[in-house]
Amino acid sequence: MEQEIGLIGFGEAGSTFAMAGDWIDAARVYDIQTDAGATRDAMLARCARAGVRAVPTLADAVTPVTFILSLVTADQALAVAQAAAAHIAPGALYCDLNSVAPQTKQAAARAIEAAGGHYVDVAVMAPVDPARLNVPLLVSGAHADAARAGLARLGFTNIRVVGEAVGRASAIKMIRSVMVKGL
Repeated sequence: MEQEIGLIGFGEAGSTFAMAGDWIDAARVYDIQTDAGATRDAMLARCARAGVRAVPTLADAVTPVTFILSLVTADQALAVAQAAAAHIAPGALYCDLNSVAPQTKQAAARAIEAAGGHYVDVAVMAPVDPARLNVPLLVSGAHADAARAGLARLGFTNIRVVGEAVGRASAIKMIRSVMVKGL
């Protein structure tokens, strides 16, 4: 793979995508679970099974790459974006695939953009398993077209740009979820 990826978070979504995309040696993975003794070995084993490189710090996952995927728990999405902003390379694309409110995505975008990175809101519109890289993705933000191209290079096949406003993709996901659950 010609594109190196910074992958923040290696839970179900991150590990599923990495294995489906065969991102062997292309992904530099940081997950907070490698920091805790009780979960470190299991997370390192998960990374080894996927063939990706576990790195010891968030800075190590973000600094050397220009294409970053954030796949953390919703309660950590903003804090992770703010921490990543301290290390992001100028012009790097930060694709936020976390399921959070549009306002949270906008706050994360401000942090990334202020540091010189390019923030992109990505909404994952279905469960990642069994769809894997065929899962529908909605992408929004000023750099959505560049993100769409980068995601396609990673093997994602169902990507739709929905506008230049950060938060639009997440808003569509939220509205859709409310309607589906309401029915």
